[in-house]
Amino acid sequence: MNIKSLLLGSAAALAVVSGAQAADAIVAAEPEPMEYVRVCDAFGTGYFYIPGTETCLKVGGRVRFDVQAADSYSPNSDNGWNTRSRAELYLDSASDTEYGALKTQIVARWDFDGDYNDGQHTTSKLIAANITLAGFLVGLADSQYTSFTGYAGDIINDDVIAYGEFEVNQISYTYDGGNGFTAVISLEDDSRTGDDYMVDVVGGIGYSTGTFGFKVVGGYDESAEEGAIKARLDGNFGALSAFLMAGWNSDGDVVHKFAPSNFGGAAAGIGWGDWAVWGGLGYSFSDTLAANLQLAYTDSEVFAAAANVKWNPVPGLLIQPEITYTNWDSIDEDQWNGMVRFQRTF
Repeated sequence: MNIKSLLLGSAAALAVVSGAQAADAIVAAEPEPMEYVRVCDAFGTGYFYIPGTETCLKVGGRVRFDVQAADSYSPNSDNGWNTRSRAELYLDSASDTEYGALKTQIVARWDFDGDYNDGQHTTSKLIAANITLAGFLVGLADSQYTSFTGYAGDIINDDVIAYGEFEVNQISYTYDGGNGFTAVISLEDDSRTGDDYMVDVVGGIGYSTGTFGFKVVGGYDESAEEGAIKARLDGNFGALSAFLMAGWNSDGDVVHKFAPSNFGGAAAGIGWGDWAVWGGLGYSFSDTLAANLQLAYTDSEVFAAAANVKWNPVPGLLIQPEITYTNWDSIDEDQWNGMVRFQRTF
């Protein structure tokens, strides 16, 4: 009886062990926790954390279509409608460091021109590729001579009378005192090579109270061995905004990086002369409708005027008709231009 009990007990024990082993063999491994994309609101809207990192990324861009009757920058250019389609892609990154926010910016652009006179063609361009940290910027961006004072009004053709250089490689530092005072110093690519290569230099200071702002900036073009100074006054009065900007050229007979010219055709080579001035008004009728006016004049007797209406029928979509007039008194030429822009920003 003892032997029989022993045998039965051993068999039961083996059955239990075998069952346990069989059960263990089919148990699935615990899944790895899934990391979902997290919103990053530390640097503004649109950012999200790159999975597995503490770096925030923002992706955006815009698609644009322009149709215009003439060229605001060239006389006798009203010889047919011109069209342009543009795509731009924006990539911005940001992360916190002990020195502040470490950021990068990339802007790439592709244009398809349907000019019925010159033929259709596509161009691509890198607009910005830079790194910023603790006030320093290195890489490709608009010249600080242009961006520090701001652009010449909310106008499509705002630089018919040119007011500065745009994309340029640079090393710059911007100081923000947090009390309305700002300053900038920038060393910028002169686009000249050789043993005597030197950079162009830009410096400026500004102060803003919120309602009023004043900035002055100067630049020295090493290749031309000339420079220019611009000063700007801004005012914001609720729905109404206004600005006045003036520039002085160290040599009125020289067109250079900081006193440039965008004119073409019979007007090519005409610059500021000794000085140039720009002024403008903007008014917001509502969240979806605004209007802008810009006037500009130079010592070389060039007059430019532009006016537009900006309509946002739905968020992210802009429809903007604009009309411009340019007069080159020294060559007795002028040009009207009308255009419409359709733009989707995302």
